[in-house]
Amino acid sequence: MRGRTIRDLSDAIAPRVLQRSISPWFYKSLLVSPIDDWIVVRARLSHTQLSGTRVIRPALDPAYDALALKRANEFRIAGNFSTGALSLTDSVLLHLLIYKIADGTMALSFAYLDGPGGPQMKYFGCARLSVLKSDGRWEEIKGPESLEGKGWAVRESGVRNSFKLDKVPQHFSSGSPR
Repeated sequence: MRGRTIRDLSDAIAPRVLQRSISPWFYKSLLVSPIDDWIVVRARLSHTQLSGTRVIRPALDPAYDALALKRANEFRIAGNFSTGALSLTDSVLLHLLIYKIADGTMALSFAYLDGPGGPQMKYFGCARLSVLKSDGRWEEIKGPESLEGKGWAVRESGVRNSFKLDKVPQHFSSGSPR
């Protein structure tokens, strides 16, 4: 894995989603930056949060698996209310990319719906970025406001949805459809 870039992984990740979630300048720098480690978590979207999280592509360093699972458990998606959906849950992939930088280690995570058309949907929010401090703690680099700083809003083309977590329709927040 070491030494590959986002371009090398473009068949395995959704670069379009990542490109929309970070600045154009930062995205261009990632296109040529070597990735040190890559972790993938699969989960099910239930209401606005992820459940059943499991690592499907483990890290070379197992400590990163725990960080990927933590990010997945904190992640939120709002606005995914499709009239064509047969199920109230969708599969989600969360990618955690680890980079070695001059100051140490950087972790970048982003997620998207892993179903038909999932990577092509319109995602609003921002990827999570953090750096590993000398005391072993991850310090988050704040980006633009998103869903509580930890999520995305998603919309199908031509569909208007509310992107606030407090605007989830009643039948979605009760745990079962009416």
